[in-house]
Formats: sequence, C-alpha cells, structure tokens
Amino acid sequence: MPIRNARYWNNKWQQAPVTYSGRALRASSDRIVCDVKCFVTINDAILTEIIYDYDLKKSSKNATAHAIQKFVNNFLEYVGDNESSECPEFWQFPFETLQSGMGDCEDGAILMASLMIQAGIPAYRVKVCAGYVRESSTAPQGGHCYCIYLADRGWRKQDWVVLDWCYYQDPDVAPENKPLAKSGGYKGYYQSLWFTFNNEYSWNQDGLEIEARRISRSKSDMPAQMNTSIKTVMTQIQDKLAK
Repeated sequence: MPIRNARYWNNKWQQAPVTYSGRALRASSDRIVCDVKCFVTINDAILTEIIYDYDLKKSSKNATAHAIQKFVNNFLEYVGDNESSECPEFWQFPFETLQSGMGDCEDGAILMASLMIQAGIPAYRVKVCAGYVRESSTAPQGGHCYCIYLADRGWRKQDWVVLDWCYYQDPDVAPENKPLAKSGGYKGYYQSLWFTFNNEYSWNQDGLEIEARRISRSKSDMPAQMNTSIKTVMTQIQDKLAK
C-alpha cells in the first residue's frame, strides 16, 4: 500500500463517538462516562521519562514502535480486572498501568499507543483496537484489545500490522516483517473489529458505549451499542447546572 497522509487515514473509516463507563465517581456508585480518546495520554512527563530512561525513541518509526512493544511485553504483568481492581472491567490510564506494573489487554494496548505517540510516531499511524480474536475456525470467538501500527514496509509502502503484548505477541519480529492486520495478523487470529481509537479520533459505525464488561483474552460478547450516551451525559450536566 502506498504512503498516504493523515487526512486520508483519519477519514478512511467513519468517525463516531465511543464512550466507556466502567469506572465510578469517587465515593459513589455512579458511573463516569468517558470518551475513550482520553485514555491515550500524550504530553505526559512520566511517559517522556520512560521513553528517555529505556531508550525507546529510535532512529526510525518502525524501530521506535518495535522497542515500545518489547518494553510493554517485558514490563507489564497480565492481571485481569477482577483480580486487580475487584471490578468486571476497569480501564487504566497509562500512569496507573506504569505505576502498578500490571493490567489486562486494554491497559497494555493503551500504554503502548500512548508511548508510541509520545515518542514521535504520528497519531494517525497508531490505533487501539477492540474486537474478536479466534484461534481457529472451530474455536469460540473471544473479545480482545490490542494495537495496530501503520508500518513502513518497503520503498514508499506502508501497511497496518498488529502490535500485541499479551495474546499472540511477537516482540522478536520487526514491524516491517509482521503479518498484516488486514490478513488477521498472526495466523489470521485477529478478526472483526468493534471499534478503534487513538488520542484524536475514534471510529465505529455507530456511537458506542462500553459497559462494565470484559474486553480481554477471556471470552466475552460484543458490548451493547448505546447511540445517545454522550447526549445523555450532556443532559445530566445541564440538569445539574439548572438546579
């Protein structure tokens, strides 16, 4: 695939709001509704220090993405949300994942995306993906979260590859040699997507709210769609201001 610019990739798929409601307000059971783009953190001093201390910014975008995948693979311990937070689904911000040293699939994917963008890879070349994975045609589908990266694949060619840290990770394979995401990544295990996002945009056919369900390597159903979630939040805020 030839090299395309940010405008092409940002508009290739339909943009739509995607919100997450798996965390609660302090001292309350009321859920916080959060735009998923907020989880991909940039301009963060802690991430900058990590990139510097562990020499993650390399001479090329591919080498930088590869170094960050290897760092997350080696650093992060996979611990499911039920065990780490006593919550069915609890997305962590990158600073929480770094300081706890543990997380499940979306925590590592969000950390990886944040580090890549912080290290100078353009945001349009990085996405966090949530969707189905399947080990064979007869195996059950499971929910999973991972990164894809628009890799340089040769002279004036780029294509999307999977960067994973906990499912079928391949930290020893450079991005220019990884299986293509459009072919399902490793052995075609990565299948249909629910939604994708980075710090600038989110993409989905409709507005989507992620409920407190698990998006991890354990089996799960696709989250329910709630197209009015942002409108509902704005109404709640307006009602409070009117009191």
